[in-house]
Amino acid sequence: MQKSENASSADNQQGRLSEKLTPDYIVGIVDGEGYFSVSAIVDRSQGYDNYNVRLVFGIKLNAEDGEILHSIRDYFGCGTVRFRKDDRKNFCDCLEYQVRDTKSITEIIIPFFQKYPLRFIKKRRSFLKFIEITKMKEKKIHLNSKGLLEIQRLAKQVHL
Repeated sequence: MQKSENASSADNQQGRLSEKLTPDYIVGIVDGEGYFSVSAIVDRSQGYDNYNVRLVFGIKLNAEDGEILHSIRDYFGCGTVRFRKDDRKNFCDCLEYQVRDTKSITEIIIPFFQKYPLRFIKKRRSFLKFIEITKMKEKKIHLNSKGLLEIQRLAKQVHL
């Protein structure tokens, strides 16, 4: 019996997946399963007000389908893929790709979606508010209570 020339191992399959990734493919996955998230909080645990804004871009998929997230991470060259166990009835384990560092969000993620726009209107609106908040954070507007309140107001629109 002669061996097939077709690659069948998981490593080769992963290689094939990353070769097929296109910007349109990534936009489609993010339109359906991706999210932009902002948390704007005042941390008083140290005895003083610490104004903090956390930005997250992510994609969450069923663990069976989630292997593509490794290819997306490789495509962008940033972020992490984590396994999320879920023991709740009628829920499944997931893989989640997240980019949390502001530098990667501003230099990689935002420019990508500006060049290759999201197609779903609701997701696009969320992204535009995410950009607005990112710019406010870069200008350090969040470092006072008035600025943080404005970011919290905008963050609600990101999560609609």
